[in-house]
This record gives sequence, structure tokens and C-alpha cells, in this order.
Amino acid sequence: NKLTFKHNYVNGESTSPNSSSQRSIQFANAGVFFPSETNSTTLEWNTSNGSNLSNNLILGYTTVNDDRDPIGSPFPRVFIDDGAGSITFGSEAFSTANILEQKIFTVTNNFEIFTGRHNITLGANYENYDMNNLFVRQNFGQYEFLNYGDFFTYLDGIDGNEVMADTFFYSYSLLDPEGTSGDNISNAAAQFKYSQFAVYAQDEVSFTDNLKVTYGIRFDVPFYDDGRTNEEFNNTTIPLLEAAGKDLRGARVGKGINSIIHVSPRVGFNWDVNGDNTTQIRGGIGIFTSRVPLVWPGGTYNNNGLSVGNNNFADVFFNPDPADQPANPNALPGSGLVGGQIDLFDPNFELPQVTKYNIGIDQKLPWWGLVAGADFLYNQTLNNVFYENLNIGDPVGNLNGADNRPFYNRRDRIDNTYDGIYLGYNTGAGFSYNATVSLTKPFENGFAGQIAYSYGYGESIFDGTSSQNSSQWRNLQTVNGKNADPGLTPSQFATGHRISANASYEIEYANNFKTTLALFYNGQQGSRYMYTYNDGPDLLNDDSRDNALIYIPRDASEVTLVPYTDNGVTITPEQQWAALDAFIENDDYLSERRGGYAERNGAVAPWNHIVDMKLLQDFYVNVNDKRNTIQLSLDIFNVMNLLNKDWGERTFVPSEVELLNTETAGPDPEFSFDIDAFADGIEEIDDNGLQSARWQMQVGLRYIFN
Repeated sequence: NKLTFKHNYVNGESTSPNSSSQRSIQFANAGVFFPSETNSTTLEWNTSNGSNLSNNLILGYTTVNDDRDPIGSPFPRVFIDDGAGSITFGSEAFSTANILEQKIFTVTNNFEIFTGRHNITLGANYENYDMNNLFVRQNFGQYEFLNYGDFFTYLDGIDGNEVMADTFFYSYSLLDPEGTSGDNISNAAAQFKYSQFAVYAQDEVSFTDNLKVTYGIRFDVPFYDDGRTNEEFNNTTIPLLEAAGKDLRGARVGKGINSIIHVSPRVGFNWDVNGDNTTQIRGGIGIFTSRVPLVWPGGTYNNNGLSVGNNNFADVFFNPDPADQPANPNALPGSGLVGGQIDLFDPNFELPQVTKYNIGIDQKLPWWGLVAGADFLYNQTLNNVFYENLNIGDPVGNLNGADNRPFYNRRDRIDNTYDGIYLGYNTGAGFSYNATVSLTKPFENGFAGQIAYSYGYGESIFDGTSSQNSSQWRNLQTVNGKNADPGLTPSQFATGHRISANASYEIEYANNFKTTLALFYNGQQGSRYMYTYNDGPDLLNDDSRDNALIYIPRDASEVTLVPYTDNGVTITPEQQWAALDAFIENDDYLSERRGGYAERNGAVAPWNHIVDMKLLQDFYVNVNDKRNTIQLSLDIFNVMNLLNKDWGERTFVPSEVELLNTETAGPDPEFSFDIDAFADGIEEIDDNGLQSARWQMQVGLRYIFN
């Protein structure tokens, strides 16, 4: 028997001031201060009985306390569109009331049986989460202005000259006394428990000395709490939604997700074909079940119409006092009335699942000990998350002309008591794959090296990148609207082409020294991006975050451009079209799609090529007749930029390129094309961290005991 008790304590703080870019000015007080404290205790008991039985039991208890706050003095969040750019200042909108307290208890037990050619594992795992999550976004108010001139009316000193904000957001507690804000509104917090239980069995069997097969099965069952019941929504709003043709799939406010058994069988093999390690084939197939980020179902416990209210889309004047923001008069702070956002989940929602297929081969070649390898992995989505905003009605019309997409009236909700009503349910759509071929020179006579090529691609609907259910839906870029069956599009995580190589050489000399030089090369296709309209007047108008993908005109007759003024000079529609037409024609992606729509994540940024270098110098010292090592290290990242300031440039393209500014919306929308904003193209220099376009150097010292 062996018993191990361990406690780990971490107390950390992170300060993240916002940084500006080529197209945005972001003041530092729009950043985040994030303290976090974690206590983790583990008790592990290992026991064996003879040579063929063993057991491993692990008990764990962890507490995590996060208290996220904005930087600086409280102030409303302000966004100002400035042509093709933007200006942002004020308290970070999602940190004004943001506390997360977690208590996590886990038990895992694995019992192993070794018998003959079999290695059998029987196991069980239990996890229990006790969550307290206060999250009230935009609790100091958030204002959006279409241009700097509109906002400047608050600064010009002329009373009555002020312009209303284009969009206003404000959320607050319906359960706490009026006037409280920030971390004080604790009654609006989501408090719930979640647990997941799993049992599994696996057998690793050696059928022959050179063929090993592993097969097994796992069963996972999640358990969700029920939440606060909103009788007004369940009895009044749901009939309105159903009468409008919305399918709630049985979802109700206060009803938790059902406990469903998720079955995950799998089998894999490893075959040394000749029994001499010259040809090895490996592969497998199986279903794999993951956890769901608890913040997604967790949204149902406070976005229930009872806890958090809001005032969105109201025509309001800017107020700099974060404690005096205009609330919804139909559901004031602390009133106990209903309103705000509703988050729902299909009661039969299943955990994310994929079927994985993989095959690989390693072949030792007859030359210089080289080993060739090839791997292919394919993932087929079985269950993923899909969102719909049930409070949006059908389109109210279509655009006229070549671009005849539908548009909506986002202010005409099915039930104006509430803002968005977001339903999460499963989709089986989506896939991804990755293929790699490589050539490896194992270490011999001081030299080792490898070169590999890989390609990855995938398609999805929602990539699941946000902590908010509403943002998952609102962040989706579409042609016909976010509720209009957006379909599969390239995933933002599709890695594309990549070539990597490394080589190292080491030499020992004078009995006490060793020098190692290594070079690393990475050539990679850029990330994916898309072309959209600048969020001015909303083209689709299904949400304040319009995210409309552009129509790519064949000629000037298919886009209505209107004049704009730049530094006192009027830029005519003819000048804009000439520049826009040239931009489209010089863009491989756009030029091939004239007369059609841009795809979400459809375009791919250019390649980047980076070389890093590592130099190690070892000094051997004898201590008690044992050789210890003092090692000096020198790392130079992007070493080519050190050799020449014009080499090693790393660029990127923003995930959204807002190519056209929407000047007026409606059936006959009008646009403008900012010539200066795109005169130098859309690539930007990447100057962030170790992936910088600048060279960086790191030195190190190690003492290695032998």
C-alpha cells in the first residue's frame, strides 16, 4: 500500500489593459484586473495484491475563487465607430459584476487485472461541482455611437445639441435593492450544482508478440439541477412563441437538462508488421464524449427572466454616472418583476460527442536510419451545440437588386417583455480532419532532424468560443440571418497547410564540454477570416451585432455607393467603385466570387515563415564521482529578423474585414468604401508575445544533477 496526501495553493493576479491596433484606439482602462485563488487537496491510495491485481483510488477537493473587475474608476463603456476604425474607453463591460466560486469534489478508482495476455482496467469516476457565478454584463451601461461627431456633441458645451446613442445596453439585478451595482448584486448570481458519473472497462490484449489490440467502453451520465421557475414565461410567453412557429423542444425556465446515458465504445490496435520495428501500423475507431463548459447551461440559472433585467436598444442620451443608468421602466432594478434575457436548453441536450477514425504508419527506410511516417485523423460530429434566438420574428422584407437577402426588425420581438430568448440544442453537423507526413532522422553521431507536412480542415456551425449563450448566437456571421439555418462553413480552427522542420547537432570535446546547436522552422498558412459590412445601420437587423457577410458585386450597378468626405475632400461614388473594383480583382478569394456572397471563415491569410535558434553549452563537473552539468542556454526567436530587419516579418489578417460601410439600411441600402483604409491592404504586423515579427532573445542557466 502507498498513501499520498497533497495540498496545492495558488494565489495569482492578472492585469490585462487593452491595447490598440492599426484600426482601433483602446484606452487602458478598458482592460481587466483578474485575481484568482485556488486550493486543491488530493488523497491517493495505491495498492497491489500479488503480481496481477492493483488498485488506484484518488479523492480530490478543489476550491476556485475568481473575482474579475475592470481597471480604473467605474465608468460606462463607450464604443465609437470612426470610419473603418473604432475608439473604445470606459470599464470593461463584462467585468463590472463578475465573480465565480467553484467547489469541486472528485473520486476516481481504477482496478487493474493482469492475466495472461490481458491487461484489464475497470474504473469509475464521479465529479461534483458546486457553483456560484455572479455575472451581470454591462452593469455600468454601454453606449455605441456611429461616429465621433455624434459623441462629440456631449463635449461641445452646447445644451440640447446632444445626439442619442445608436445602441445602449444596461443590465442589472431584479432581486437586489435599487442602486446597487458591481459585486453587491449577489442575489442575481447563478447558484447550482452539477455532477457527472462515469464507469468504464478496457482490455489491452497482446494477440501476438507484435499485435496489440485495445478495446473498451465508457458510460457517462450528467446530472443537472433545476433552477428558478418563471411561471409568467412558461405560461404566457411560450404560447406566443409557439404561435409564431417556434419549437422550444420542451424547454422551460426552471427545468434542468435530463440525465442521459452517453455510450462511448472504442477499439484501437498497434501492429509491428515484421516484429522488428521496421514497419508499424496503428489506428482505431471510437466515440468520445467530452464535458460541456458549465457556463453554458449555467446561464439558465440567472438568465431566467427573474434574476437579471436589462434595457437594450432604448434611445438614450449618454450618462457618465455608472450608478445612474436608465433601466427598463417595466422591470426596474430590485423590483422583482420579470424581464431581461432568457437562456434555455433542450431537456434532451446531450454532451458533445465525436466519432474519431485514425490510421498511421511508421516505416524505417534503408538509408541513414530514416523513418517515414504518415497519420490521418478524421472526426465526425455526433453532438455539438446549436443556438437559436426564439424572440426574433420572420423576415419583414428582402433587399432589392442583385443582393436580395432578407432583413428583419429586431425591435419587434415576439414578446417584448424579454430581450433575446436563446435556446441551445444539439446538432450532428460538422467534421474535421488532419493529415501529416513526416521524415525523421533519429539521433546518431550527434545529429537529429525531422521535416513534416500537415494539412487540417474542418467545418462547423458554432465553434463554441464564447462563455455566453447569447454571444454564441450573436457572433455568428451569416448571409440570411442567424436564425436562417446558417449551415456548415469552414471552422476558425481549420489549420490549413503547415510545414515544420528541425535539426540539431551536438559535439562533446575536451572531456568536459558539449555544444548543441538547433534550428527550428515553421511555415504556416495564415488563419481564416471573412468579409463583412461595418456595423453602422444594420443591414440584416436581426441583432445589434449585425455580422452580415458581404455581397461581392460584379460591377458598379450591383452596389449603391454614396459620397463621403475625408479631410474636407469629397470622395465620389465613381472614385470609390474604382478602388473597390481594384481591391476585389486583386484579391484571389473575392475575385472568384463576384455575384455571390462571402463565406464565414472562407478566406485564408498568407503564409508566415519563421526560424528559431537554440544554443546550449554544457560544462561537466564531477561531484562525488558523478557527473553533474552546468548548462547555459541561448534562445533566439525569429532569428532571421536579427540578421536583417526586413526578414522574419509575421503578419495576420483580422478575423473580420469590414470591407464596406453601411450608410443606410432598408430595402435599398447605401454603402461607402473607405479608400484610404484599404490602400495598404488588409495584412497587419503581428507584434504580440513570442509570435512577434521582432526577434527576441532569452538566456538561461540550469544545474543538472546526475
